[in-house]
Amino acid sequence: MYDGSESSLPIRLLHVEDDAAFADLTATYLDRLAPAVDHEPVAAIDEARGRYREESFDAVVCDYDLPDGTGIDFLEWVREDDPELPFVLFTGKGSEEVASEAISAGVTDYLQKRGGGDQFEVLVNRLRNAVDRSRLMRQVERSIAALEAANEPIGILGADGRYLFANEAYASVYGRSSENVVDRHWKTFYPDDEIERFTEEILPVVTEKGHWTGEATARDEDGRLIRERLVLTHTTDGGHVCIVRGAEPVSESDD
Repeated sequence: MYDGSESSLPIRLLHVEDDAAFADLTATYLDRLAPAVDHEPVAAIDEARGRYREESFDAVVCDYDLPDGTGIDFLEWVREDDPELPFVLFTGKGSEEVASEAISAGVTDYLQKRGGGDQFEVLVNRLRNAVDRSRLMRQVERSIAALEAANEPIGILGADGRYLFANEAYASVYGRSSENVVDRHWKTFYPDDEIERFTEEILPVVTEKGHWTGEATARDEDGRLIRERLVLTHTTDGGHVCIVRGAEPVSESDD
């Protein structure tokens, strides 16, 4: 039963194994150890390619020696379509040469077959970890893409005060590109008196209460002053998310 965690989400698995008895044994252990894994066995690369084209899989487990090629051949074919899909080479052909070849081709994990049921427990753990990492990375990529496309200026700072992310809307507030903001310290964008105010007054409030909303005066790339309305939110790793709700140049009469 799905309990809300990543590890209990259903996993669509393509298992490429020409030994029917071992494929059945694998299916038996997967049903027992990981009921959420929907295991689909095929016996050859050509059949695996057909199933891969027709359906969506979360991971591949593949033997090395197959009737129409090797697991590396299929891995290279998969990598042309999806460089990140979890692919575990599960084989009785254990050698440094095969392992090196698999790593060079972009295998996610390499596991040698051996006697006993323990090997299937290891397989399930490796498979779950690989799929969880893959899903997390895809979620992060989608989130970053959404932030980059957002019209609202958004910047993310690490615990050291340096920007980890800034979308183009955020960078443009300071007359810069996002590449010219990331890795810079937030102090780069503020005059000395504002740096002191942030350090002594604002950031302690953000840390204590988790957020702060107010106005600040920044500098653009050419040194011109900008009055901005900010929303700062504390992150669990000690960093901050900064959203600019509005920004306008400071006129000479305001100086």
